[in-house]
Amino acid sequence: MIVKFNVKMTDKIMYDFLLYHNYTSMTGLVGAILGILLLGVAVMKGAAGDIQTAILFFAISIFVLMSTPMTLKATAKNQVKNTPMFQEPLEYEISEEGIMVSQNEESALNEWKEFEKVISTSKSLILYITRVRAIILPREAMGDDYMKVVEMISKNVPAKRVKIRHTK
Repeated sequence: MIVKFNVKMTDKIMYDFLLYHNYTSMTGLVGAILGILLLGVAVMKGAAGDIQTAILFFAISIFVLMSTPMTLKATAKNQVKNTPMFQEPLEYEISEEGIMVSQNEESALNEWKEFEKVISTSKSLILYITRVRAIILPREAMGDDYMKVVEMISKNVPAKRVKIRHTK
C-alpha cells in the first residue's frame, strides 16, 4: 500500500509541533510548573489579605504561563517564513519501505528503522528521526488516508516507539 499527499507547512502546524515539543521537555514542564506555583502563591496571598503581593504574584504567574506560548507562536511564524524548504509544498509518499519526502527535483527516503519515536497531537503525526529532527504529517493533509498512515506506522515501527492516541 502506498499513500501520497502534499503538505504546505503553515504557522499553525509548526506551532502545534513546537507546543508539543516544548511541553514534553524538562524546560517546558519546569516553566509550566513554576507558573502554576506562582499562581498558587498569588491565591494564598490574596486569601491572607495581602492584595498587593497577590496582584504582583498573579501578574508574574500570567507572564510566566503566557510567555512560552506567545514566544512559540512567533517562533513558528518566523520558522515557516524563513525556512526555504517550507516555501513550497513537500510531497510525502508512505510505503512499506518508509517515508519518501520530495520537493522539486530532490527526494529522500527515511526508512522505518530510522524513526526513534512517533507521537500524535490533535493536529499532526510527528515522527522523530532524532531528538531535534522530525517529520510532521498534518492530519488535514492526510485527509481520509489518516488511518492508513497510522496502520503503516504501527506495522513498521516497534510498538514501544509509537504513542498515537488520536485515531479518529
